[in-house]
Amino acid sequence: MTNLTRRSFMHAGLGFSTASTLTTAGNAQTPRSINGRPSLYQTRLGRFRLTALMDGLAPLKRQHFFGEDERLIDKTLNKFGVPASDMSVPLNVYLLQSSEEAILIDAGMGAFDLLGTGFGHIISGLDVLGLRPSDISKVVVTHAHPDHVGGLVSNGRAVFENAELAIAEEEYAFWIDAASRARAPEGLQPLFNMAETALAPYQDRLILVANKGEVAPGLTLELSAGHTPGHSLLHLDGGDQELLFIADTVHNAELHAALPRAGFGFDSDPAEAAESRLRILDRAAVDQILIAGAHIHFPGFGRFVSSSNVYRYLPTSWI
Repeated sequence: MTNLTRRSFMHAGLGFSTASTLTTAGNAQTPRSINGRPSLYQTRLGRFRLTALMDGLAPLKRQHFFGEDERLIDKTLNKFGVPASDMSVPLNVYLLQSSEEAILIDAGMGAFDLLGTGFGHIISGLDVLGLRPSDISKVVVTHAHPDHVGGLVSNGRAVFENAELAIAEEEYAFWIDAASRARAPEGLQPLFNMAETALAPYQDRLILVANKGEVAPGLTLELSAGHTPGHSLLHLDGGDQELLFIADTVHNAELHAALPRAGFGFDSDPAEAAESRLRILDRAAVDQILIAGAHIHFPGFGRFVSSSNVYRYLPTSWI
């Protein structure tokens, strides 16, 4: 049972100003620009067409990361040239297209008001691709935080009118559970309200997925709890290539690779999140599997490598 307390979120804060800049890694393909922001990157992975869409920038700061040795966090940030005053990260959403389906992995913040303005670019990104919301056949939610489900709904109605909604059984159960809501401090009630608002219009086409269950052909959901009770990864088998969508396993690629046990303010269980992070970093490094992250430098693709039990993130400029 997850005990969602104010202490779990003490470093996060639920309202802060939006950052305006982001440095992106170089890409073999130039990202398309929407409203002057690099927000569209398309490639192929095996039999799938894969598109990264940037919904906006999450204005994170040093206060959102914590640990037993705060000085080591500061030293690590300085080593990688990450300014403590502006640790902004992208909010990446992924579109997976096959000959059968068009699947969104998460839906972005949409119009939800949590991290300031500057979000809600997924629909315009789909428009650049020649797609309408009605063309999306399925949305897979990695977890029900507002920046991943806000884009599901507009004025109380489903944005993706023809889409099924897939989510881990554990994640869905947590956010609709009256006891979970009752245990949460008053200041965290908005998270439950937003999750309920986003998920409600899809009740008649909801797919609850068990751990290691197949969401679609070639796409498997795996639980990785800690950030939320049902936080999920998605493993994509493209035939001759594979990729692991790690969602919110890391919130700063350089810091969390170097210090996997560093806490993050929005983790519901920071200790469990750290254990999950270590497990995923080790798996990615040992198997040398390509990863994609929701809050990794746009377009979010890269690999983790390790040497003497120290991990390092390497952005991938081509797939």
